[in-house]
Amino acid sequence: MNDSIDVVTFYDEHPINLSEILGKAESNGLSLDSLTAADLWEWDQDHYGGLEAVDALAESLGIKKGSRVIDLCCGLGGPARYLATTIDCSVHGVDLNQTRVDGATELTRLVKLNDQVSFSEANVCELPMADGTFDIAMSQEAFLHIEDRESLLAECHRVLCRGGRLGFTDWIADEALNAAHRKRFSDTFAASRIVSVAEYKTLLSDAGFRIESITDLSDQWRTILVERLGMFRSLEKETVAKFGQERHNTYISNYEFFVERITETDLGGARIVAIAL
Repeated sequence: MNDSIDVVTFYDEHPINLSEILGKAESNGLSLDSLTAADLWEWDQDHYGGLEAVDALAESLGIKKGSRVIDLCCGLGGPARYLATTIDCSVHGVDLNQTRVDGATELTRLVKLNDQVSFSEANVCELPMADGTFDIAMSQEAFLHIEDRESLLAECHRVLCRGGRLGFTDWIADEALNAAHRKRFSDTFAASRIVSVAEYKTLLSDAGFRIESITDLSDQWRTILVERLGMFRSLEKETVAKFGQERHNTYISNYEFFVERITETDLGGARIVAIAL
């Protein structure tokens, strides 16, 4: 295995994937011919905090019936399907990883939400959408993978209507996060740039946003991430079958390091909501 991993490979080899989700559904007696979005919610929310975290982000953004939402770095589309089902909004998900986009599209087809939820492969720093297309832009634990945060936030501002809201959760660097920590996260999680709250304030202001709220999630994440580590350990059989024993062992070792940094408070998390001026 290479010493470092790029973000596409990281998610191509992620323990939570299309076949794992469908396997869970079938092993729980669900027919793939009659799935609903709610049937998948237990397995398709690949972010910290599950449905409660999506609810909190949606509430802070004021997503409502008819809202036009773009989900940046959408992964397998679990939050997009959940919001379309529970709020009756339309969601377009964008991800750099074609495998993730294909998986999200297939899951959405199976639960018959194609009329409200769609996906495309694209670089979020160069979005192929017209100015002012969306009311809401959202993302969960994904911006850490994007080095060019300036272009990302500029694109978010461009595709939002005036007064539109951007809301995201992300890793937050503490002063104790040293160069060695950052290199390991870059090499193993494709976390190319981890910034502080102060840096986010400057980046958002420079991109034309006014910050509405910043919520520290670090304490919540410490509990959640220990539980997620246990979940990833429980997926050993499926992960080894698909990607091999070395990939499973490496992923667990790296996730243990991640949990250690969160526990030691070198790293934290936040939910940030800003308005496009």
